Formats: sequence, structure tokens, C-alpha cells
Amino acid sequence: MAAQQGIRPSSSGRAAFKNLVRLIPAIVIIAATLNTVSCRTGNGLFSQSNGSKSPTATPTSGTGALAFVTNFRDGKVSSFKRNTSTGVLTLTKGQVKAGAKNGPRGVIAAPSGNFLYVANISDNNIYEFSVNQSNGTLTPLSPASVSNGNATQPDELAINNAGTLLWVTGRAGTVTAYAVNSSTGQLTKNSSLGGFNTLFGIAVHPTLAVLYVSDLGTGLIWPLSFNTTTGALAKLTAVASPDPNAVLPAAITIDTAGAALFTPDEGNGEVSSFSINSVTGALTPVGAFTNSNVGDAPLGIGIGTNAGNEFVFAANFGGASVSSFLVTNSTTLNPPPTLASGYNAPKGLVVDPQNAFVYTADSGNGTVSQSTINGSCGSSICVGPTVSTENPANGNSGPFGITLAQ
Repeated sequence: MAAQQGIRPSSSGRAAFKNLVRLIPAIVIIAATLNTVSCRTGNGLFSQSNGSKSPTATPTSGTGALAFVTNFRDGKVSSFKRNTSTGVLTLTKGQVKAGAKNGPRGVIAAPSGNFLYVANISDNNIYEFSVNQSNGTLTPLSPASVSNGNATQPDELAINNAGTLLWVTGRAGTVTAYAVNSSTGQLTKNSSLGGFNTLFGIAVHPTLAVLYVSDLGTGLIWPLSFNTTTGALAKLTAVASPDPNAVLPAAITIDTAGAALFTPDEGNGEVSSFSINSVTGALTPVGAFTNSNVGDAPLGIGIGTNAGNEFVFAANFGGASVSSFLVTNSTTLNPPPTLASGYNAPKGLVVDPQNAFVYTADSGNGTVSQSTINGSCGSSICVGPTVSTENPANGNSGPFGITLAQ
């Protein structure tokens, strides 16, 4: 897929833009983003040709007895049964098509677990599946997909707790809202909000009518209020990391209390934190916390509480590792993180509902890695077994997104 055209602004230009945004007092930013920036091209981590950005971590309702993984390179999505006691994943009847090759990225299940949705950045469609509750087998709905709009490049997805509204970030700079038919699973496009640069990560606040998206082009995190009936969006005040060098925010995770938001930065290896206003959902930058190495390129992110401690986990694509940060005072991380090695270019990351296991989509060898939180290795994160995402095993399938469902 051709890389997006444009010129990345200088560091001083990005810093100036961020400072301007912080000074705007209005709740809603009306002016569209003025900077024109490209993602990295060629074989860089954020090139469209290799699909290397991490999918956004999404909360999982129920027990998480099923798992689903997108295979970016061959255009498929795989389903697994998950043993909720041991954490072990078992590939079910293999994989099904989810549109064009070099396309499937984001994946999310309806809260009921009855339906699954996959965003394909290559053919601009959202693919819809019904889910067999006993074994996770996927069956395309009829019609099997809905268009997100020509050249919108749909990337990541989020769904509300009621399972009635779904949103999709478009790499070309839009967020699209859909109504979800809870009986049939079919999506109906309601509206689209533009004026962004290169959108990627997305997460819904657990209690407020607000969702958050990350913009790789400007380095900003945008809070967006939404209409609870239609899903229509309105921009609130965008913010940036307190570190002006953190300019590539990727996935987003929010703690269960809805008080803190965390995002990794691929460019400098940090994880930035923000406090969330409990009434308006507005963000306040808190801190930027160093990873084990500036070259770690953290992409996927998730949060979980185990043995009374809250941890933020980051999938380090560049470092072939997963970092575990201890959370203190809600929005503060305790660096340096505990590091677990032995992964193969992990991108997507998700924590199970029991807060016992962490799963990563390992793009380098076509597998999913299972790790244990506070496991027998005596660390807060212990690397465990892997399972191929396809049958027969395909080391070049390019696992990208991962989600759990009941």
C-alpha cells in the first residue's frame, strides 16, 4: 500500500503547535488541524505497507473465554478458545477472510460476545461477523461488510458498553460513528467527524459520554463528546504529552475508574499519562515515563490490577519485549519498568478480565504470546507459551490486533 504523502514538521514546529492548543480556552476546538504531516514511509514502524502500529487495547466484558486476532498480511481474522484458569489459547477452526490483504488491523467484539468487527485499512471496509459462543467460530453477516468511506483508511475501533454504538478511526483523518443493531449485529453509518491528521488509537470512557483518539500527525490526544443515541461526535480541547519530544502517541488505555489515560509513544519509548476530569472528560497532562530503552517503540498498551497493584503493560515492538509499569497515585508510573523478553515484534496487547494474563499479537512470527501477571518467575510479568494464529502455521501472517470476548 502506498505510504501517505506529506512532510513531517520540525520538532520546534510541533512544540509550537502543542503550546498553541494548550492556550485555547474554548471547550470545543472549531478550527481544523493546520499542520500537514505524513506517517513514516518505507519500512518504518508506522508505514502503511507493513501495518506496524499497535491496535488499541479495549476492555473485555464477561470472562474473555474467546480471543480474536487479525492477520494483517494475508487479510484474515483468527478465533481461539481461552481457558480462563490457565490462560491457554486454542485455535478453533482456523481463520476466515476479513477483506483485502495488508488490511485487517483493529478488531473488537460486541459486549454481548455475539458479534465481531474488523477494520480493513486497505479496502476501506468494516467486516461484520457473528460469533459461535461455544467455540468462537466466525460467520460473515449478510452483507459481510459496510464501507467506511472511500480512502478513509479505517484503522481502530471502539464500542460503547451497551453495544449500540461503534466508532472507527480513519487514518486519513476522520472518526466515523455507527449504530449497531443488537439483534442482527449489522452496522449503520450515522456520521463522520473530520479535521484531524493521522488518527489511530481510540478508547471509550467507562462512564462518561466521551471517547479519546490519538493523532500521530500532530502528537495530540483528542477528547470527543458523543451523542448517546446517534454517536455523533464533537471535539473537546486536545492535549499533548508533557514531554514535547513525545510526538507519536499510539494505542490508548483508560483505568477502570475512568480517572487516568495512558498512551505509549513509539518515537521516544515513553508512556505518557493524563488525568481525566470526572465531569467533563477533559484531559490534563501529568507525566511522561521512560521505558527500558528509547528504541523499545512501545505500541500496544493495556492496564490491569493484580494482588492489589495496578500495572500498565506496553508491547515494545522495537525491543521484542513487554514492559510492566507499577501505577502509583492513579496517574503516575514507577520507572524503570519490569521487562519481560522473548516476544517477536509484539504489536497488539490485551489484558484478560481476570487480570491474570497479558496477550500480545507477535507480528514477527505469526503467533500470540501469553504472559502471566505476577507469575512463577517472581516478576510482575512472566513470558509464557505461544500459539500460532493460523492452521497450518504461517509465520508471515502478520498478527496485528487482538481482543477478547465472552
